[in-house]
Amino acid sequence: MWDVMPQPGLASTVLDFTNDLLPLIVGLMGLVLLSVGVLVFLAVRHYLSQKAEYAAKLVYGPVDHRDAA
Repeated sequence: MWDVMPQPGLASTVLDFTNDLLPLIVGLMGLVLLSVGVLVFLAVRHYLSQKAEYAAKLVYGPVDHRDAA
């Protein structure tokens, strides 16, 4: 077993990486917001295309009732 001698001031050392990690955090948040925006855009585009296709199916040509009977 190793004997570790406590040294004064070692335990009170605090490393502050806030300024160094800020560009990474901003970049990560930007990527998250970009991906959320793309997902919302694709969902709205899909919803509108499904609605337009459904409306197109409801349009029928002239019906001859004698042929139907």
